[in-house]
Amino acid sequence: MKILSIEIVGFGKWQQKTITFSDSNQLIYGRNEAGKSTVYQFIQAILFGFPTKGKKRKNYIPKGGGSYGGRLWLEHPVYGKVQVERFKELNKGQAKVYMGEQVGDEALLTKILHPLTKELFQTVFTFQQEQLTELEKLDEEELQRSLLALGISGSDQMLKVREAYSKNAQDIYKTKGIRPLLNVQLESYQELTEKIRRKEEEEKEFNGITTALLETEQAIIEQRAAVIQTKNQLETIEKQLSNYPLFEEWRRLNDGHADIEIVVDQEEKEQLLSLYQEYKFLKEEQERLNRSIQERVVSHERSSEYLFYLNEEEYIKAFLDKRYTISKLLSEIEWKAQSVQQNQQEMLALEQKWGWSEQDPPRLFFEEGQLVELREGIVSRKVQLQMEEENLLSFKESIRAQEKNLEDFEAVHQSVFQRDRKGKRSSQSRSVPIALLAAVAVLFLIGGVLVSSPLRWLLIGLGGLSAVAAVGLVFMPKKTTEDQVKKQWQQKLSNLDHLNEQLFQTKGKIAQLQEEDQNLQSYIVKQTKENHLGKMDRLEYWMNHKEEIKRYLLLINTNQELKRQLEEDKGTADQWLRQTERFVSWLPIVGKGLAERVSIVSDFADEMEQIRFSQGNQIDIYTKQSLKEIREKQQRVLEDAHPLLYKYQILALEDVPGKMQAYTQNESVGDRLEELQHLLKGIYTEDVSEQQLLTRKYELSAALAAAEDEVYRLQKEEQRLAYNRQRMIEDGTLDSLYQEQEKIRAEIEELAVDWSGYRLAEQLVMDLLTELSDQQLPSLLKHAVNYFRLLTDQAYTAIQLIDGKLQLEKLSGQRFAVYDLSTGTKDQLIMAIRFAFLSLQGEKSVFPIMIDDGWLHYDNERKRQLARLFQLFGETQQIICFSSDQEMVSYYQENKQLVVQLEGKKDEENS
Repeated sequence: MKILSIEIVGFGKWQQKTITFSDSNQLIYGRNEAGKSTVYQFIQAILFGFPTKGKKRKNYIPKGGGSYGGRLWLEHPVYGKVQVERFKELNKGQAKVYMGEQVGDEALLTKILHPLTKELFQTVFTFQQEQLTELEKLDEEELQRSLLALGISGSDQMLKVREAYSKNAQDIYKTKGIRPLLNVQLESYQELTEKIRRKEEEEKEFNGITTALLETEQAIIEQRAAVIQTKNQLETIEKQLSNYPLFEEWRRLNDGHADIEIVVDQEEKEQLLSLYQEYKFLKEEQERLNRSIQERVVSHERSSEYLFYLNEEEYIKAFLDKRYTISKLLSEIEWKAQSVQQNQQEMLALEQKWGWSEQDPPRLFFEEGQLVELREGIVSRKVQLQMEEENLLSFKESIRAQEKNLEDFEAVHQSVFQRDRKGKRSSQSRSVPIALLAAVAVLFLIGGVLVSSPLRWLLIGLGGLSAVAAVGLVFMPKKTTEDQVKKQWQQKLSNLDHLNEQLFQTKGKIAQLQEEDQNLQSYIVKQTKENHLGKMDRLEYWMNHKEEIKRYLLLINTNQELKRQLEEDKGTADQWLRQTERFVSWLPIVGKGLAERVSIVSDFADEMEQIRFSQGNQIDIYTKQSLKEIREKQQRVLEDAHPLLYKYQILALEDVPGKMQAYTQNESVGDRLEELQHLLKGIYTEDVSEQQLLTRKYELSAALAAAEDEVYRLQKEEQRLAYNRQRMIEDGTLDSLYQEQEKIRAEIEELAVDWSGYRLAEQLVMDLLTELSDQQLPSLLKHAVNYFRLLTDQAYTAIQLIDGKLQLEKLSGQRFAVYDLSTGTKDQLIMAIRFAFLSLQGEKSVFPIMIDDGWLHYDNERKRQLARLFQLFGETQQIICFSSDQEMVSYYQENKQLVVQLEGKKDEENS
């Protein structure tokens, strides 16, 4: 099997990288951090699965995001060209295999790779410097054994298996050990007498546990009543919060109702309107006299301005009469702008907290009853799940106790059960004396026939007695107690089967509850996404923070209304501003705001009135007297109207028509108050703020959670007490402890057998290594010598096994032990032995050889010879060598072998 090419879509530093391999020897070259080891790990991951995460393991997930995985193409001698594809985010990281028109899964990949496993890939077909480093740490004897194991099995796994058997044996028993199992059981056997004494004391505690159980049950009843009461209070608070906008409206209307709910008397209304008409007439008459005065005005230094004022006086005064309206309008614009900004800041805080947006605002899709129902379902399932898990543990404990009881029962009645298993042996043991008696009877009878009469009857009598004894043995009855023992044994088996059935049902209930929880979580995630709830992705958030959703939606609507009103107010202000444009030629109002223009026009009017007053001395006495009388009449009208203006809260006579109309319209407020009172009846018993309700809600929620936790704790305590009580009931008497003593003795015997088995397995592995060594070692050493000669440039001529140890002979005839070799030469020997093993496999070699910088201790000549070995071996076997050694590149090029260069920085930028 050979690797044709790989396509790295995303793995470590590589993205969208394709590498094509030759079917012989090749070198993948790149500097440090160029990604050579990443390519090796990618091949391993595609074939055997992605590496699991760990603190000491490198993470190959692409840091820039994107797909994690890629594709690999194989040439298989049986299946032909095979494409293997594996992506972490697809099919749970399982492989997809394409073989012609056939598409398979992980099972097909395993079948194609068989017998290659991840362990064989790492230990036999991969050459890494770390493997050499591990061998360098061994002493002489360990190094000899490891070299022989490498040559015989391709790796040192068999030695590790032997060491594992040895460790398992020591885990069971050590001469001076404390923790091994057999040592522990021996100590437990000695402590059994103390356990019997404690059992007697536990029986005295039974009454105390029963009393505590009754008290706990009563506490659960009381706590559940508290939970129900808290839930009712919390439901009332939720209802108050949900209706709080209506309550605020009622309170606002109710507070302002005393101001706006003014019943206007019809006669007083007509009187006010009459006074308004009279005042209006006097004002018009005053204006007529002023005009006549204007006509008589003599020349003045500001006569042009004064004449402008006289021409525009009516317009100016009409404009100035709206000063209060304009000031109020500007104040409202400022207040609304500040309100919009404050609301926007509050919205921003909520958006940052929950991930909301004004474009896709959250929707309050759920009703209060739904949340309460879901919450109760979660709590109910949680309690039920805990109870089922406790039941599961209880059933497991009961099964273990029942199994122990059954084993003790079988141990006590061991003779009965051994009789069934040894049926043939027991029947043979009975048949032997029967056959002997029958044979003796036949001999006596034959002898009685053959001998003379004095002895004949004696022999015949003895033969008859022997026959009767044989017949008695044949028809000897068995003990009737065996049937009773077997009946009890079958009853215990039936009880055990019943417990196992209950255990299976409990597991099913737990799985169903967990599935319901998962479905609920999926529903919550779906609703969160569909209703734009952002980070509010938990049921607790929906219950405890739904007011924030309402507040956010209210802020959006409020801001929209404020912005609309702002646009209208700004439009009105612009209209007032445009009305002052006719004064631009005479007053310095260019570039001024509306408030400044009002002030300038007002000052101008005051100055012109002073001019009017100074010119008044030239006016005839009649005109002055008329003006005085008009002003006095205006004052009387104002005095007559003052009580009514005060009563109906009207600032000026000019406002009478508008106020009368407003009072008429506000009569509908009372109807709205009655409607709100009907809707809110019984919900609010006192005046309370929304913050107080939220605080009370959080307090009740915390109290409810604490009460539910207390119920859960009491239920666990109840289960614990009930379990202890049931355990004491089912625990049996001191006889069961005596049975346990027999059980421990049986376990000690079983552990002793296991310990012997591990020791025997350890010896068998060594015998197997020895056998394999005898069969394979000659051929192995023959191939190893050839490769070792090549690697050492004919410096060593032979590798021999003398007295179980490898000896190396130089061209000069001088011999060396392995431990006497230099580090570089030992590395060459290990390389030769491993290649010798692979060479012996021939066509059975199932995978290319992967080499990752396996020549740390090599000088120039050694590297050259190693490159020749790779070239030679690559004629029959695919070799993929990874290296950052520039010198090795030159040797590959010298031998005309393929070199694939990885440009680290460039490729990293491209990836």
